Amino acid sequence: TPPPVRVAIAGGGVGGLCTALCLLKRGIDVTVYERTDAFKRFGGPIQFASNALSTLYAMDEGVFEEVMSKFTFTGTRACGIKDGLRASGFSMAGDSLDYVWEPSRPADWYVRFPLKGCADLWNLPYTGVIDRPDLQEILLKACRALKADVIQNGVEVVGYDQASSGADG
Repeated sequence: TPPPVRVAIAGGGVGGLCTALCLLKRGIDVTVYERTDAFKRFGGPIQFASNALSTLYAMDEGVFEEVMSKFTFTGTRACGIKDGLRASGFSMAGDSLDYVWEPSRPADWYVRFPLKGCADLWNLPYTGVIDRPDLQEILLKACRALKADVIQNGVEVVGYDQASSGADG
């Protein structure tokens, strides 16, 4: 029988922790190497579009529910690209683009993104934001529930060598 698969992940950010969670849930031995000495609350909000939320739900329903408990929905608001130099307020005066060619016309939206309509059409959660440190804490907790020592802090990955039996760090 072949030896069990072991995976090393460089970095305990959102991508590293999502990858670790998915692999751990499939029974793969994972170690995340993080150069910082300990998890610190750092970073601002991160946006999840509706399709990304559905992916998070598919990864882990419990993680999804925790994310939703700390989520601020933005996909129910007017979203798009607006002329901020000539715009007067945030009213939506229709879809006319006359102001692009005629500087005397009041500016409006160049394009609107129908985030709510798309989410409703596909029965997806609405786009929104969560603070990055909250997301990382949720992911880290889920990973540690599957493997207590999943993350090795204070270990910087500087390279690897590809050997016939696998990679050596």
